Amino acid sequence: MTPTTAASVVLRPAESDDVPAIAEVFRASREAAMPWLPALHTPDEDLAFFGGQVREHAAYVAELDGRLVGFAVVDEATHELDHLYLAPDVRRRGIGRALLDHARARHDGPLELWAFAGNRAARDFYAVCGAVELFETDGSGNEERMPDVRLELPAFRRDTVDRPGDRDVDPQVDQ
Repeated sequence: MTPTTAASVVLRPAESDDVPAIAEVFRASREAAMPWLPALHTPDEDLAFFGGQVREHAAYVAELDGRLVGFAVVDEATHELDHLYLAPDVRRRGIGRALLDHARARHDGPLELWAFAGNRAARDFYAVCGAVELFETDGSGNEERMPDVRLELPAFRRDTVDRPGDRDVDPQVDQ
C-alpha cells in the first residue's frame, strides 16, 4: 500500500451534497479524538447545522480517492476558523495542514479559533502552524461546558507551506 500524502488529496470548496459526509467526519473525529466530550446533538441535528455552515460560510473539503476525509469552515465575518476535522484513519499524513493552509490562503488576515483545553493534539498541531494561545476559559461559554483555549493563527504566508516536520501532527478540533 502506498502511503497517502497531502499531495494526493483534492482540496475544494464544500458543496451542499457534501453535508452528509461532513457530518459523518465530524462525529467520527470527535468520538475518536475527544471521547470525553458529551454528544449533545443527534445526527439529524448535525446535518442541519453543517448544512447551514456550508451555505453561510467559507467551507472546504479534503478528498482522498473520491472520499471526503476532512473539512474546514471559516466564518469570514468574524475571522474565525470554526471547524477543522479529519476522519480518524487519515490523521498524521499532512492532510490537516494542507486543508488548514488551503482555508487560510483564501482568507485575508489572521484567524482565531477555539480548541478544547484537553485536546492536546489539536493544541500541538496549531502551535506547529504558528498559532498563539491567547487565553483559557472554564468552558462556561461553550455548550459542552468543557474548558477551552482561544488561539490566533497569524495571516497566511506562502513561504511557511510544506516545511519538513509539519506532517507530524494533524488536528481533531472543534469550535
